[in-house]
Amino acid sequence: MPLKRLAVGIAAAFLVSILGLATSADAKRWSLVGGGAQSHIGDGLMIPIQAAAGPGTTGTMFPNLRIGVNGAPIISGTIAKPLIGPTGMGKQGYQRQLKIPIGALGKAANKTTVGVRFSNPTVFAVATNLGFKWPAAPAVFSTGNAVTTTTIAGFGGTMTYSNALGARFGGPASSQITSGDPVAGDLYPTAAVTVFLKINGTTPACTHNAFGGTDPSCVAGILFAKPTGVAAIGGDPMGGATVMTPGAAVVGKNVVVAKIGLTPLGTVILAAKAAVAALPTNMANSRPGPNTTGQVVISNPAAFGGAEVFTLSGNDLRTAGGNGTIQLVAGSVSSRTASGPNANRGWVRLVLGAFDAADVPSMSLVGMATTVALILLAFGYTMRRRLFS
Repeated sequence: MPLKRLAVGIAAAFLVSILGLATSADAKRWSLVGGGAQSHIGDGLMIPIQAAAGPGTTGTMFPNLRIGVNGAPIISGTIAKPLIGPTGMGKQGYQRQLKIPIGALGKAANKTTVGVRFSNPTVFAVATNLGFKWPAAPAVFSTGNAVTTTTIAGFGGTMTYSNALGARFGGPASSQITSGDPVAGDLYPTAAVTVFLKINGTTPACTHNAFGGTDPSCVAGILFAKPTGVAAIGGDPMGGATVMTPGAAVVGKNVVVAKIGLTPLGTVILAAKAAVAALPTNMANSRPGPNTTGQVVISNPAAFGGAEVFTLSGNDLRTAGGNGTIQLVAGSVSSRTASGPNANRGWVRLVLGAFDAADVPSMSLVGMATTVALILLAFGYTMRRRLFS
């Protein structure tokens, strides 16, 4: 009888050991093998800058993501951690957590000019010389960190997050913005962002006399902005309003003679500084909204030139092992000194590939202790049989 009890004890110890082994299998690492990030200010300007896809609603289709993978980042997290919560209150089987290192996505500063004369009632074109990295600080995405169904308001606009439990995954994570070095030969080498305003109200294409045209009024006002620090899109709404763009006064002559081309839309070719005009800075105050795999509707009816409403949806296409693509969306609402209120939005795509050679579960402390006890017990049982047989 004692031997039978001993055999049962050995079996129980072995089972506990296996359970200890299995319950520790939630930790994992992935290689970030693809993806990117992108922001969009209002209805006409993407950051990093590129030609706008056009006004209207953005759903599940992501734009060209110009902030790409930075180096070979490793993403860590969990794939099998039970949620904690009362039964019937939205408890589900497993939580997948992702820990994103600082600067997993990045883009070096690069001087680019894009015309926006058809999509912006007051601006011919925008030139930027900005660098980015995302996230600006280590971030943790999970079901627990995701924003619940809620509406975040500020600066005349709202961000309405709709996250059914099955789609609720995300958390706060913002981009770090830096100014590029001066560009050789640039008329405005110190401006990270240069906005060319329609100070004479001209919308159609026009050509100044300096370019062989007949329109001496074809000029553009220069408006500088110097975004620094952390952008609002994707940030923590609990932090309140964020000053995103300090702005900068234009020193000296701030009107340029320009040729407004048809292709690409509204491209400005600079000739010379022409005059001085009383132009404001373009400081921005913003209310951030975090990243989500669910849906967010970003609206600002007070936007200059017409109400802005955008509907964005993320998704999670990862496998049970955590590999695959996850896409998150975010927003902010803002108000700028010169250009007024806006509804802003951002996208992040992460493509996760296998990093560990094999998904071999590691032994927990409970499992190791039980295994040692099992070995000692088996050894004792063997010695007893030899001594007393």
